[in-house]
Amino acid sequence: MTVTTEILQIASYLGAGISVGIASLSAGIGEGYTAGHTAHSFMRQPKAGDSLVNSMLVSQAVTETGAIFALVIALLLIFGGFTDPAGGWFKAAALLSAGIAVGVGSVGPGFGSGYSGGQASKAIGRMPKQNNAITGNMLIGQALAQAGSIFALVVSLLLLYSTPNQPANATLGEVILKCAAFLGGGLAIGIGTMGPGAAIGFVAGRANDMIGRFPKERASIIKTMFLGAAVSESTAIYSLVIAFLLIFAI
Repeated sequence: MTVTTEILQIASYLGAGISVGIASLSAGIGEGYTAGHTAHSFMRQPKAGDSLVNSMLVSQAVTETGAIFALVIALLLIFGGFTDPAGGWFKAAALLSAGIAVGVGSVGPGFGSGYSGGQASKAIGRMPKQNNAITGNMLIGQALAQAGSIFALVVSLLLLYSTPNQPANATLGEVILKCAAFLGGGLAIGIGTMGPGAAIGFVAGRANDMIGRFPKERASIIKTMFLGAAVSESTAIYSLVIAFLLIFAI
């Protein structure tokens, strides 16, 4: 069947909806988790209210990262003008895959960053004097957790702008093969970053909690956090490599 402009628009709109819808799910829950712990800690330490609110807002801004990436991709899918039928089924599959990649790829980082922020607020409520140390560690952990959403954004942009048009003489098997490769690449980076993003956020959250309990052990806690986060992040890198291979080597 010949690909028409309408089919490309359908793929774009589905990708846009999947992108921003799924990404906003985890971001919203993560931000709410942080706000909940901030409210609880505020009543425990009313004098630390300003520090708690500042830490909460910073955390929520970082947690929103994946949803912002997804919003950018969704807007590109809707208004980017991907309507040239010459792209064929290759382009239709790439458009849908771009939305899947950044949408699903932002789930783990959203949950992980939210957990880290919530535990930071909890720790500040216990030890207000360690506010700067706890907030700094929170930001480091969240930055590591958000690496997965950056990987997903890169893959999405490559799917949008670096995929070839379908050759006029392509066989049905070749079309199915290439479309499956694009979809596989989007799923690889999307699903592959869920675990590392959430896990690194968990590591950072527990580190924040322990700094609030044992501030003198901060150096050892941060060292352990970095080591654990680096090992956890390795699987996201594996997913990124496979996504690149599926997009460009198949």
